[in-house]
Order: sequence, then structure tokens, then C-alpha cells
Amino acid sequence: MAGEKNNATSSWSGYNHQGQVGIFLALKELNMLIQNDEDFRGYSVQFEKEDGEDIDIVKGIEVISRHQVKAKKNKKNLNDYKDVLTGFKEDGVEENSRYLHTICDVIGFELSEEEFKELPYKPKFIPNDKNVKLYEYPDGCKYCDLSNVSESKIDSFCKEEIKSLLIAHSPSLKDDDEHIKETLFELKNLLCTKIREAHEAGGSANPVILFPEIYNIVTSTEKRERQSIRRAKGLFSLYWNESFDNDVDNTIINEILNLADDDFKNLLIDMHPDNSISKLQDLNNLDNLIDRGSIKYILYNFFRWYKKEKFILNNLYYQTNQESFRLSMIHQPKAAAGEVKNDIMKNIGFIRASFNTDYLINMNIEGKKFFEVQPIDEEGKEKLKSGLLGKEKDNIFSINLEYIDYEKTVLKLREDQNSDE
Repeated sequence: MAGEKNNATSSWSGYNHQGQVGIFLALKELNMLIQNDEDFRGYSVQFEKEDGEDIDIVKGIEVISRHQVKAKKNKKNLNDYKDVLTGFKEDGVEENSRYLHTICDVIGFELSEEEFKELPYKPKFIPNDKNVKLYEYPDGCKYCDLSNVSESKIDSFCKEEIKSLLIAHSPSLKDDDEHIKETLFELKNLLCTKIREAHEAGGSANPVILFPEIYNIVTSTEKRERQSIRRAKGLFSLYWNESFDNDVDNTIINEILNLADDDFKNLLIDMHPDNSISKLQDLNNLDNLIDRGSIKYILYNFFRWYKKEKFILNNLYYQTNQESFRLSMIHQPKAAAGEVKNDIMKNIGFIRASFNTDYLINMNIEGKKFFEVQPIDEEGKEKLKSGLLGKEKDNIFSINLEYIDYEKTVLKLREDQNSDE
């Protein structure tokens, strides 16, 4: 099934649910090996292996356990997982090592056909000939919901496994919450790197993380670099998941979260053109740019109604049939329109990138021209004619640029969709 790319999201991201589950499974297996004084150097966690599923725990070439992850909201019926029950790749995997991971409770999964038929709403029974089991998490639940609070369940499970490793090998760090949190960020970042490398390699390449790599990250006492970028990615993912629904294409968010650290930093800076660039270069403050409201209202609504082929991520530019837009995460109140403009005018990079752009998408400011051309009085006209005012400068900024709030943006995006039909 992994070969069919029929996964819970459109593409892999180190910060989607599948990636987090894979990190947790690897940490748990590594802990068990160390506690049993077994050599872990030949072990790895492999994602989307060509002849495997979403996640395989592997020793050499032997598959220790195989896992399919389905991040489907409100899919609680057995029939919703028919593809797993009938198509799970069980070759070379023992019956007690085949698992399905879900984000909600699945009714009647482990019932016999006779027991299943006794359920009151008469659902359709799907035989589990592949002997796939629901994975049981440390809290005793056979599902793990998506993050919608300050810390997701899967993150808390990962942190407990990290802490167990530290107790045995770096006891001075076992109660260092910041170290544990940054260790998890670093593991997620490692997965992002592996995904990017596999994508660049092409062919049948897939992301593989060796257990020694995980061990070295967890037990390392070296100073964590770029911590705020990883915190920013984590917050971005968390706030997006709060709004995520099945009717939104998650591909673009995975693409953003899977950017290299420097590229992600630059994207955040570009999304906040009203901030001081010199201050934004301070990586220790970068995570302060992640605003829950901007993601919930601006980004979520934009990506719900946009057409991906019309959007250029690296300059945040969107072109409809009639108009052009620049996406931002500006969330200042409407009364601050003038102040926002003054701050942006100091940002020469934004000014150049916004040439011939019609609208600046933001949270609250609507219907105000960004650049008002002041009329020249009669005396000024005479001076212009005589050359006393000098030649008119080439304008690198769109004189037509206008603020547009997220609600008006949605209306225009929907109008554009209708015009294409």
C-alpha cells in the first residue's frame, strides 16, 4: 500500500501525524533494545518502503514490525479501513507485528463476525484476513488523536521515551524539559532531512533513520542550534492541525514544514513584511512570529479556496484570471493601516517582490490603497515642467496595491474558481 501512495496525507512531512508516529515507534523500540542490553546498531525505522507500509521497524533486512497510519477524522466504522484490512502487505512480517494506527476509536475492529452483527446500527463487516491489529498506545487507547492542545499526545509519548533513554545514559538531562523538547524537535528535523534527501534521489529511495542516529541526538549534550526555527515549525503544525479538516489539501502545509531551516526562516520573514528585518534575523525570536489567529483565519481560508497551480510559494504570489495577490500573516487592526505601510516601506525586498501586485492579503485591513498618489498643485506642475522637481523616478512598487482582508480574499478566490468552471 505504501507503493500506491495511499496515505493519510498527500505527501510525507516530518511534522505530520505519520512522521510523529514513526519517531515514537523508533524511540520505543530503541528503549526496549537498550533495556535488554541488545545491540541496536543494525536497526532502523523506514518510511514508505517500496515493499512495505507507511512505517517499518527493520533489523538488517528483517522487518520487526509493520505499521499503516490513517489520519482520518471521524472515520469510526470498520468499512472506512477496508483498504488496510484487505491490502496490508504482510509478507515477511509475523502476525503479531502488523498494526494499524488511527486518530479516532474504530467501532467493532476486534469483534468476530457474529459479535459484529449484533451492533445496533448494522455496519458492514470486513474480514481481517491479514490479522492486522489496532496499535495500543501507552495511555491504553487504541488510537491517538491529532494535536489540538498545547502538546499533542504523540509528542508526549515521544518525550517519555526520550526521558527513559536519558535516565539510563544521561541522567543529568532527564529532568531538563527544554533539552527533551529540543531533542524531539531535532528528531523531527532529521526526518525532514531524510524526506528531502529521498525526494532528491528519486526512484525507489525512501526515508530511513538509523537507530544510532536517534541515539546520538537524544544523548548529545552539544548546544542545540536553530532552536527557535524548530519551535516555530512545531507551533505552525500545531495551530494548523487545530483548523485542519478533510476538505483542505494538506500538501502545501507539508511542503512548508518540510523546508530546510533557512528556507523556512526566510518564508516566515516574507510573511511578516511589517516586522523589522534586523530583529527577525535573531533566530532566538523567530517562533514569536507564529500567530494562531493568522494561521486559523488567513492561511487556512486561503489554502482552502486557492488553486495550487496558481500559487508561487517562494514569493507568496497568487494570480487569478483577473488579479494578483501577495499572501502575508499581517494581523494588525484596521486602524494600523498607515503604520503597517510605513513599516513595509522600509522593506526593500518586499517592495521589489510586490511590483504589479493588486492586493496584500492580511487579517483585518480592507479596502485601503497602500500607496496613495498625492495630486500636484499648479505650482508643482510648473516646477515639474521646468525640471525643477527633477525627473520622475522609476517606481518599483505597485501604485495599485490595496489591502484585502481574509474574508474578502475568500470571496475573490471563490469567484475565480467559478469563472474557471
